[in-house]
Amino acid sequence: MFALDTNLLIYAHNQDSIFNDKASEFIEKVMNDPDDSGELPICLPSQVITEFINVITRQNSKNPVLLENAISIVQDYINTGIRIIHQTNNQISTLLELLGKSSTRKTIFDIALVATLKDNNISGLYTANVKDFEEFDFLKIINPLEQ
Repeated sequence: MFALDTNLLIYAHNQDSIFNDKASEFIEKVMNDPDDSGELPICLPSQVITEFINVITRQNSKNPVLLENAISIVQDYINTGIRIIHQTNNQISTLLELLGKSSTRKTIFDIALVATLKDNNISGLYTANVKDFEEFDFLKIINPLEQ
């Protein structure tokens, strides 16, 4: 199973983004491609949902989305039955382990996301920021905007 990263959601819901068409098409495709048991092959980490709402509603952006509209977007995802994953009781231990192996602290929020993925047995991440996650060899990282 793959998780969706925040940037793909932002691109898909920001019509001013140069990546809007590709991100929208990709998300539409994976949201409508359940496996044989009817499950979607993707999930949304709760951190991604929080980051998405924060970024898409920023008042200093060109065309911020109203908070009520951002909530509606997230609720639409939830209503599809997409799996939402959360931090587990191991989060801090996993985070500290991964931080200890990292070469920089600049990526702490990315590492927190990776800890959530690892603790939930998620094997892949769709993101436009492949370089931010390359050091985690237990994750398959794919930029769907380049395909």
